[in-house]
Amino acid sequence: MIICIAHKKDLDGLGSHAIVRRYAKKENLDIEHHFVSYDDLGEVFRQIEGSEGNLIVVADLGYNSKIPLETVKSLYANNRFIWIDHHDWSSGRKLLEAGFKFIHSNERCAAELVWNYFLPEDRVAERIARLAHVHDFRDEGELAWKLYDVISSGYDKLKFVDFLARGITWNDVFQEVYENYQKVKEKGYDYLEKHMVVVKVDKYSCIMAISKKYLSSTLASLYLQEKGSDFVIVLYPDGKMSFRRNNPEMNLAKMAELFNGGGRAVAAGGRLDKEINEENFKIVTEEIVDIINRKIHEIAPVQESITTH
Repeated sequence: MIICIAHKKDLDGLGSHAIVRRYAKKENLDIEHHFVSYDDLGEVFRQIEGSEGNLIVVADLGYNSKIPLETVKSLYANNRFIWIDHHDWSSGRKLLEAGFKFIHSNERCAAELVWNYFLPEDRVAERIARLAHVHDFRDEGELAWKLYDVISSGYDKLKFVDFLARGITWNDVFQEVYENYQKVKEKGYDYLEKHMVVVKVDKYSCIMAISKKYLSSTLASLYLQEKGSDFVIVLYPDGKMSFRRNNPEMNLAKMAELFNGGGRAVAAGGRLDKEINEENFKIVTEEIVDIINRKIHEIAPVQESITTH
């Protein structure tokens, strides 16, 4: 059996799921999907710790400090274990010592790496991977961004992955979901406008805002980025955090590590161990600012101080 563990929120993660699912069908293997975020990956590893004799594929999920090293070692000892990723692993050297097969690139998204490893001659897998690349690298491509809206709408992830795995990249179901989600997106953008604050880092600026859960972190972040700040932080009621930057001096992967998260220098995610709402937003914002300020020399060495107004 294949146990596929990949990101649940974007086309790269679900594209990786789809390619592995297509591979499983070609090899006549059962497959079990785990759709996860950066911060709950460690918990998924604990859930499958007793697994033996399976192929475990982890994709589009980077290192974070909550990943249990001994559990990973146990999984590697009893299964074939492959980790495929494109995030920053500068803090994950100790985890890599567990010995699993590690495939990494900064130039390609995870779905492209999964395609090249499992199904390099498969044209459907190639199409999925190229669509994932368009979205992950913020390139132009209408279909990729429409598919991302379908994902963001909350449409069933397994059904979505199964469609892609069968070579169906658009259909009437996707079209209906996409059209309905456009109205929802506009409501989400309106809420962002009303629930945001500016954070100042020396001469650099950050926009921090609360988002409704039905607006994805990427959509919320891209919307705020267009306002021209150096970086943005999007917060969700359950404590989830998303980081995006306009200024290349900010290393958001380092920032995310402060909040039990991970990602890339340009985009990352983390989590606060508390609920966030309109009533405590100001206090939470100040707490986040204080946490970042303590390590600002590592995140952006040229900055010295951070304040709110």
